[in-house]
Amino acid sequence: MNREATLAQRIGQLREAGRPLASDPELAADPLMQVLLRFQARQVPKVEVARQERIWQQVVRRMQRPAADRLPRVGFRRRRMIWRWALSVAMVLLAVGLGWWLSAGRKAEPVLVASAETAMQAYRAPDGSRVTLRPHSRLYQVVASETVLHYRLEGEAFFEVVPRPERRFQVEAGPVHVTVLGTRFNVRTWGGVEVFLEAGRLELQGPRGQRQVLTAGQRVRLTANGRLTAPERASAEVYLDWLQGRLTFAQQPAAQVVTELAYHFGVQITLPEPYAAQTLSGTLLLEDLEQALQDLGRVLGGHFVAVAPAHYRFEADGDR
Repeated sequence: MNREATLAQRIGQLREAGRPLASDPELAADPLMQVLLRFQARQVPKVEVARQERIWQQVVRRMQRPAADRLPRVGFRRRRMIWRWALSVAMVLLAVGLGWWLSAGRKAEPVLVASAETAMQAYRAPDGSRVTLRPHSRLYQVVASETVLHYRLEGEAFFEVVPRPERRFQVEAGPVHVTVLGTRFNVRTWGGVEVFLEAGRLELQGPRGQRQVLTAGQRVRLTANGRLTAPERASAEVYLDWLQGRLTFAQQPAAQVVTELAYHFGVQITLPEPYAAQTLSGTLLLEDLEQALQDLGRVLGGHFVAVAPAHYRFEADGDR
């Protein structure tokens, strides 16, 4: 057996026995083995026990961290960039979808186009039709296109619609929908919905889908149970005299006259029984509230007194 094989066999025996190589005097004296022992001493430096413990604790803590925390930093940055890109794309898609919903999937909000406070107010529609608002009334535009003009009324107004067969003119009066081609009519929503047709032809649709067609000189009312009354003849003066600054009433309860005065001037008027049930016929000027109340008070046999700002109450002359 050559020298290298003998050394290798002896080294194997020492390692199996768990003995260090320097413990064999014969090996320690061999020049080749001395070189090997010096090389081993340089490559495996001694490590302090305390430092070993610190290193081992660091290794244990690292092994106990979640797997995501142990991933390389470069991978984390890459995933963060991907998430930012995905979030940006999602925000763009959300904005596009929201824009479509606002423009196409949702009905546009009505726009206030005319408002009357203490005096009448005139409004000219895009097609040339004219609307005269009674005091304390508002007109909203719902749709304006080549084929449809759609308005919503709060209060009372007189409409003079220019005939245009290619275009529908519509008015919302509470739950009642009015459709015309060319006509003149009056609509009120205070104290219940009423429509009076002065000229032309008019179609109404009630909240329950009921339809009525008016011809000149007829009116329709919406009852408390949501039905349209049958068309009936009515006085144009009763419905249209407010355009001339007058209030005309024929065989009407005094309570209804007071209600119309209160609406026109934007005040509260209290009329007790039995005076509220009296039937009246006549005309009151609407130029001045105090004068109108004075004239009405004389007819009822009393007078109206102010009990609070914008609040009046009737007192019979015998109650003084």
